Amino acid sequence: MRSNKLLILDLDGVLITNPSWKADQIHSDGYSEFNESCVENLNQLLTFTEFDIWLSSTRRIVKTLTEFNLIFKNRGIKKDIIGFVPEYADCRNRKEEVLKFITEFNISDFLIIDDDKSLNGLESEIKESLVLTELTKGFNSEKLKEANEKIKNCS
Repeated sequence: MRSNKLLILDLDGVLITNPSWKADQIHSDGYSEFNESCVENLNQLLTFTEFDIWLSSTRRIVKTLTEFNLIFKNRGIKKDIIGFVPEYADCRNRKEEVLKFITEFNISDFLIIDDDKSLNGLESEIKESLVLTELTKGFNSEKLKEANEKIKNCS
């Protein structure tokens, strides 16, 4: 039985806040830079509750878990990713992927941090655990506060 809360985490619009029309800044390890204040906010969030991080970003299909954990470590994120939300061939958008993942793995204690607007279509019970960010602002201090409130309300 899982005791940790699950964090379903996106990268673009959460930790990577480049406008889509602009090329990513590249870190010395050859991967996109993360917004440092968004990383600090994520690390802050990780001190509030024990999370298992599951990556939902479409970027998950181009790197291995080991590679992503190294990228996270290089950017000062204090926790490893446990896994990737599975790629479901029949899912048309992030909302369907997240819903299928939550249902298939019978997940009840979770937080979603993502900028994907399709998640607005989630049923209200699940949407209560969603922190919807904006592409160029990411996981800013306002969203950290919102995430903290959602954690407190769920425990």
